[in-house]
Amino acid sequence: MDLTYGFEVVVGAVLFALPAYIANMTPLILSRVIRKRRPLDMGKKWIDRKRVFGDNKSVEGFVAGVLAGLVTGFFLGNPLRGFLMGSGAMTGDVLGSFIKRRLDIPQGELAPILDQYLFILMALLFSYLAGHTTTSDQLVVILIATPILHVSSNYVAYLLKMRQKPL
Repeated sequence: MDLTYGFEVVVGAVLFALPAYIANMTPLILSRVIRKRRPLDMGKKWIDRKRVFGDNKSVEGFVAGVLAGLVTGFFLGNPLRGFLMGSGAMTGDVLGSFIKRRLDIPQGELAPILDQYLFILMALLFSYLAGHTTTSDQLVVILIATPILHVSSNYVAYLLKMRQKPL
């Protein structure tokens, strides 16, 4: 594999996944702007008497994440893929929160596979179901880059006092 091909694969992978990455970060940024948010689960509890998602998942954050994916896709020349990846990322994030509540993992606590992969896997699935695919080389880059980007962006958010914990 020559250097040019490798560069093209990495750039292509990042651009392909960018709507999901942007969508996933948007609710955290929005939570610093909009203090009063409506919980996505409306405060309801699941059959196990635990909150469905918790206070950190809001209607405003979900919608903003989907719209951020759409806008990113628009700038990348494919708003439908942006919408699908934004929707998938937010669905994966909420699903991860649902699972964390069932496992008694407190809000804001790290759950490595759920936090770092579920949002991107759901984004890729939503995109794939609509016929938007990436190469296998790009998929490998996405799967390697996602936890690195997730951890580093969470650390930056911690330094900016947007998160209470670095990871």
